[in-house]
Amino acid sequence: MSRKEYMAGETAGKWYMKRLKFFLDMLGNPEKNIPHYIHVTGTSGKGSVTSFLHSILEASGKQVGATFSPHPSIITERWKIGNRYMSKQEFAEIVSYLKPKLDEYIQTTPYDMLSFFELTEVIGFLYFKKHKVDWLVLEVGCGGRYDSSNIIPYKDVAVITNIGLDHVSIIGNNKTEIAYEKSGIIKKGCAVFTSEKNKELCAIIQKECDKEKVELHISHNTHHIPSTYDTQQITFEYKNYSYTLSVQGLHQIKNAILCIDIARYLNIPIHTIQKGLQRAHQPLRMEVIQKNPLIILDGAHNVDKIKTTVATIQSMYNNLAQTSGIIDNRPSSSHLHLIIGMSANKQLGTMIKELAKLNPTTIAITRNTANIFRKTADLQELKKLCEKYCTNKPHIKLFLDPLDAYHSTKQKTKKCDILLVTGSIYLSGELRKNIKKNI
Repeated sequence: MSRKEYMAGETAGKWYMKRLKFFLDMLGNPEKNIPHYIHVTGTSGKGSVTSFLHSILEASGKQVGATFSPHPSIITERWKIGNRYMSKQEFAEIVSYLKPKLDEYIQTTPYDMLSFFELTEVIGFLYFKKHKVDWLVLEVGCGGRYDSSNIIPYKDVAVITNIGLDHVSIIGNNKTEIAYEKSGIIKKGCAVFTSEKNKELCAIIQKECDKEKVELHISHNTHHIPSTYDTQQITFEYKNYSYTLSVQGLHQIKNAILCIDIARYLNIPIHTIQKGLQRAHQPLRMEVIQKNPLIILDGAHNVDKIKTTVATIQSMYNNLAQTSGIIDNRPSSSHLHLIIGMSANKQLGTMIKELAKLNPTTIAITRNTANIFRKTADLQELKKLCEKYCTNKPHIKLFLDPLDAYHSTKQKTKKCDILLVTGSIYLSGELRKNIKKNI
């Protein structure tokens, strides 16, 4: 049975929302058994926002679930309740339950076969229904209006972190079109929050809010300078209260403030928000897995995310080295080593141009995933782009196997250096399975 792929054609969206609804109806609509939803979309930051909100709600005593897409390393990391991910046994049990249901679907449906992402949403709904979660923080996979996650019948809060250029060939040709698709998660009865500041894009979001008769809250989260900042945490002030994040990157302050505004709307006390934010952890977002040398696994996979990664590394050098001359006992003259792998449908030149600002000493270029169904960027093309934009002439080497790239680079990395893996969450996730965390 052939399948219409996501956003392939002008009428495709309604088609695959209907096929998912048909299957969920067969299963008794598990998505309707979850009392409260927070639905999160955006070009960048939606994974971190999902993680922050999940942790805040858990700190408030709620039975809360969350979905993450894509998963960091293994598929069971897509679904989380409290502080644990779905177990392998639970995953196997749900899949066993679904297999005969899918046979029935094929025999009775007027539609085509469900996609992989649609099935992961179904698995999540069944899992969260079983555990009777009070709240589900649901991360959009791609876009919003016709994303499988938008099948949910209601939501308390719709979140649009920002609008940037990613998945351009799928959900829109420019930011205006992308804003329209992401605004599609706005439904009657919910409050809408965004960090987007562009007036033209906010007008598109506002138009959807007006259509659904809901209120738009724009999070005013600029110019918040951290009081402390190191490789372990960031502390910052917002509206006369202090908050600490156990993550890397000054851009995370913006994400955290958006979550603070949402939590206050939900009447969650300040001290609970503080506790939830400090406990929150998001894998592969500038994740420090080892010190001496400092090894960072990062999942930046579009221009906006790469810019924040570069800014974070520069802040580690510039802001801290200017005051102390060292970073975690690391000389400010330490070298940076890059391991990169990217998908083929990205703005490769712009991303490499941004990474070149870090003046890497070595660059290991590898495939970002072994998945034959995903198109990886051509390694030779990436090499040419690195040679074009890296004026400091780093040593560049190609590897087919990401683990070989890691071991080779690690041998060149001295204790005072930084090793950064970035360009794709699939690349960092693959390495994360094989590297022992030691901090």
